[in-house]
Amino acid sequence: MYKTFLVVLFFFPFFISAQTLPKDCYGFYAGEMVAYSVIKNDVEMNIEKHDVEVHVTNKYVSYASGNLTLKGTYTFLKQSGTQYLIKAVLTNGKSVKYELDLLWDKKEKSIFLAGKNGEPDLLLEKLEG
Repeated sequence: MYKTFLVVLFFFPFFISAQTLPKDCYGFYAGEMVAYSVIKNDVEMNIEKHDVEVHVTNKYVSYASGNLTLKGTYTFLKQSGTQYLIKAVLTNGKSVKYELDLLWDKKEKSIFLAGKNGEPDLLLEKLEG
């Protein structure tokens, strides 16, 4: 009994990570981030509006915003109806590491990004093609 428990416990993480996103999710998504302000260390920074692009494949997620491009792995966390929660861990390969929560809506063909650190929320629409 104890050995069976250990075998199940050992293989359980593989079953969870084996969940994949539907192929409908893969593709390019784009939207425009509105201008906003952030205060850090008593210094106000004004961020102008800019385009944001996300590319989802079966192997990675990339995020491009302004002059910043990040790429990394993702984990499909859970599904509720037509919505899928995805956590991405992104880097520029140098010094920037960023975690991003993506909420993909299969019906609407869009990705919702909840704002972090003063950024506003953003809805990205899937590009055809």
